Amino acid sequence: MSCGNCWEVNSVAEKTNVPEIRFAGFTDPWEQRKLGELGFAQSGIGFPNTEQGGTEGTPFFKVSDMNMSGNEHELVTSNNYVTPEQIARMGWHPINQVPAIFFAKVGAAVMLNRKRLVNKPFLMDNNTMAFSMDSSLLNTQFGQSLFERLDLTCLIQVGALPSYNSSDVESITVSLPSTMDEQRQIGECLCNINDLITLHQRKYDKLCAVKKSMLDKMFPKPGETEPEIRFAGFTDPWEQRKLGEIAPVTMGQSPNGACYTDNPNDVVLVQGNADLKDGWVSPRVWTTEITKTAKSGDLIMSVRAPVGAMGKTAYDVVLGRGVAGIVGNEFLFQALSKKEAEGYWSTVSAGSTFDSINGDELRSTPIDCPRSETECEAIGNCLSKVDYLITLHQRKLNLLKNTKKSLLDRMFV
Repeated sequence: MSCGNCWEVNSVAEKTNVPEIRFAGFTDPWEQRKLGELGFAQSGIGFPNTEQGGTEGTPFFKVSDMNMSGNEHELVTSNNYVTPEQIARMGWHPINQVPAIFFAKVGAAVMLNRKRLVNKPFLMDNNTMAFSMDSSLLNTQFGQSLFERLDLTCLIQVGALPSYNSSDVESITVSLPSTMDEQRQIGECLCNINDLITLHQRKYDKLCAVKKSMLDKMFPKPGETEPEIRFAGFTDPWEQRKLGEIAPVTMGQSPNGACYTDNPNDVVLVQGNADLKDGWVSPRVWTTEITKTAKSGDLIMSVRAPVGAMGKTAYDVVLGRGVAGIVGNEFLFQALSKKEAEGYWSTVSAGSTFDSINGDELRSTPIDCPRSETECEAIGNCLSKVDYLITLHQRKLNLLKNTKKSLLDRMFV
């Protein structure tokens, strides 16, 4: 069946070893090959601490380099570089067979199943491995997507540390198009989506940084009574009050488990952080027993592992023992969110066997606030608009990631 001018959708029942969707003009079944026929895998080498920290030369990659900004899909920068003199003195042999796919091979990092493309000669430490692709058989971008689909955790050997070796990787059987042209089109399509994901991730990260900076500057620093920046017309010093003096707080009480339902006609039950999504209550469970409650518009805070996660509710809800309801406004929501971001709650719950706080501790929480309700409202509205933009970009990012996941499932065999 035709799907626009670019796609064709195949019935799995009609053909075997063909993807569910593929670009128009390609009909041949895909072929199966061992990865060892398409390239080779090799492990990294020891990297003494005394040789680390360089800023020029050949990149010497470690697992942590996958966390660096800009390295979300391809390793383009490193925390460590080594000079030709170091390479000669240590007897190292840079990996010139690129493109290659870089990934962890030992330790907890293997469970993350992360991979990165490398397009320039490099070295890597002995906690990692790379698969060098034969460019005559594998298109670079297709090969990157092919590896992204592979679950390397299935190769893990039982031992003190999870690990696998190069022969395990090379023995994996994969399916791929018989023509480089089809590989190229698939690779370009998924690479374009990767670029969009990276773009939106950076916008999202930048907005989060802006929000953090605004929270820092629009609230007084410890020991001070005025914020660094404030709206025009407000000059009075702020005051510090206890949360319980500002707003009523209701600690949750879980209903009898026999009263839990999946019927949306019953009352929404909020049990903990799992019921909060993008700053709002997201119904998962309902109940027929009414214990402690919060009204639509109230604030919800997690009070048990983790402590401090904040949300708002658009529903009348029953509060389980993992949360508290607070009759507050947008300013108070932002003030409490700031406490969570700063790690305040870990100091309150420190020493507890289970990460939690009680009603007295919550009500005694110090809150810096303006004397003017108008200033409170202006701060709350401003920060709420930034939250909206953050949520918008998060949703776009999730949509792109879900689209990519679907294409990886449907465009490959």
